Formats: sequence, structure tokens, C-alpha cells
Amino acid sequence: MTKLAFLARVFKNVWLQIDERNLSLIAAGVGFFAMLAVFPGLAAVIALWGLVSDPAVVSGQMELMRPLLPPDVFELIKEQVDGLIGQGRSTLGWATVVSVGFALWSARAGISAMMRGMNEIYRIRNRSSLHHYTAALVMTAGLVGVSLVALAAIVVVPVVLNFIYLDVTTASYINTLRWVAAMGALLAGLGIIYRFGPNRRGERPTMIVPGAVLSVTIWGAVSAAFSAYLTNFGNYNEVYGSIGAMIALLVWLYLSAFLILLGAALNAEIERQNCGGDGERQKP
Repeated sequence: MTKLAFLARVFKNVWLQIDERNLSLIAAGVGFFAMLAVFPGLAAVIALWGLVSDPAVVSGQMELMRPLLPPDVFELIKEQVDGLIGQGRSTLGWATVVSVGFALWSARAGISAMMRGMNEIYRIRNRSSLHHYTAALVMTAGLVGVSLVALAAIVVVPVVLNFIYLDVTTASYINTLRWVAAMGALLAGLGIIYRFGPNRRGERPTMIVPGAVLSVTIWGAVSAAFSAYLTNFGNYNEVYGSIGAMIALLVWLYLSAFLILLGAALNAEIERQNCGGDGERQKP
């Protein structure tokens, strides 16, 4: 089989899996729980940062994220961050406990839904409830660690550079490297999901790079297209009123979750074709 024919078969089967494995429905569940985790997660970040430095720094550095997010989504998150910063430190202290707990619960639920989606893609039965819950918690903790690395690269590094004298060339290199580090953290997070999400017996999936690259590439294009749509054509506020920005955020999270699952489907199909078969369901 030629390489072109191989790729054609892979992408055809991935396309068929979107409907057969209910990827759109699973992505909707992941997007919902991600929505629940976003704002408590923001409150936790602001509160924790406020214990060691000025929380307003986070608001200033958030401007760097503007090109990556749809306009309505960015403004909604920015407004929430500014509101949290305006609260007193005592309020932020209490917010830390509550927000961290709720954010972790919501993130765990989203990861759990994602793992079930991975099992569908790899045609594997789900784990027992306790095993599945524990695995989801461990994966959530790992992804939180990766997120903190990305946050440090984007937010903390510029703050540190303000206290260090560097020539223009060196500062430019460091600024470039921090975005490379953030992108590396994103790919590492996808690698964790793709490798440890499926309930595979024995050897874990090794084919993770194609799906990660596909997800990140299409995610960038889709985010840009969604931003252009919201700016020029879509006006969620006219249809949904005051919750229009929330709906835009939910749609963006849904699209992001769908693309992660699409990357997993690509990895699974390449692995399946390399093994010369369509694969059967495994028992956990």
C-alpha cells in the first residue's frame, strides 16, 4: 500500500469514527465540565498568586492571551479576573480553599469524560468505578502540574525579567523561549491524555505525536476562525442576551475538546492500520 493510500484510509476511518464513537456528544460533556472548572480555576490562580505577589500582575499579563482566544471569550475571562483582583486579600484567601476544591472536582469530571471517550476510540471497555475515579484524579493532578508550568512560562517569566537587566537581544530570545515552553507544556498535556487516558492492558499507546500535532494545529486555526466569526458575523448577545459571552466560551471549549478527541482518533487509527486490523474491544 502506498503512503498516500495509507493516509487516505486512515483519515476516512477517522471521519467514520466521529459518528460511530459519538465523539461530538462526548466533547459536549467535556466542554460542560471544563466550563465549570474555568472560573473556580481562575479564582484559585488569583488567590494563590495574591499570597506571594500583586494579583494585578496576572491581569496585565493576560493581554498576551488575547490573540489566542475569541474576543468575547477573552473579555469574559478578563472581566472575571479583574473582579477577583478587586476583592480583598481575606476574601481571596477563602476563595483559595473553595475554588481549588471545586475546580479540581470539575476538572476531574471533565478528564473522566475524556477518558471514556478515549476508551470508545480505542474500542476498550471502561474501568471499574473506583479504578476510573482514581485514574482520573491522578491524570488531573498531572495536567494541573503541566498547566502550572505553562502559566509560569507566560506570567511569571516576564515579572522576573522586570527585575533583571538584559540586553534587547537576550530579552527577545527569552520571550521567544517562554512561548516555546508554553507550547511544549501544551503538547506534554496532550501526551499525558493520549498515553494514559485509554484503559489499555499492558503496553500504553505509543502513537501520540500525530494526534497531538493535528489537534494543536487545527485548534489554532479553529480558534482564529471562531474569533473572526464572532468579530464579523456572530453576535451571541443578540440571541442569548447577557449570557452570550458564556455561550461563546462553552462553544470554544466544546470545539477544543472535540479536537483533542479527534487527535486521539487519528493516533488510534494509525496504530490500528499499522497492526493490520480493525481491532476488537478489550476487557479491562
